Amino acid sequence: MTYNNAYWIFPDGEIRKLGTDSHISMVIKKPQKFGLKRKQIEACYQKHNERLYSEKKAREEIILQLLDKGFIRVRLYPDKYWSINAKDWSNDTKKLLAAWAEQAKTIKATGQYMNVVINTYQRRICNYTLADLYLRRHLRNS
Repeated sequence: MTYNNAYWIFPDGEIRKLGTDSHISMVIKKPQKFGLKRKQIEACYQKHNERLYSEKKAREEIILQLLDKGFIRVRLYPDKYWSINAKDWSNDTKKLLAAWAEQAKTIKATGQYMNVVINTYQRRICNYTLADLYLRRHLRNS
């Protein structure tokens, strides 16, 4: 399976496309890039009695740890919407998403008016389009 329209956005602004990795497999393959150690990841999977790379409770716990650190998880549900998981709806999050949206709006499969659903810890769901996020950046800079 390919994850061409799935990303990790790093707290420093790096936008990493998944390619053939899932979100969790990218973390497991390069834990140091995410500020983790392989042993931490393995211990989390053992704690939940799950197989490494499985997408159950351990995966959720690890992703929440990363969101706590400021990482943002992005995934496209084709012909539906972009799903974004972030810790909060802070100015830092908005800035990172604006930079991502500037790149993502050129994806032919989605276009700039694809719906974006942003899920934060507060369980507040904000509906935007890529254009809304992208324009937010340009309105702020003018």
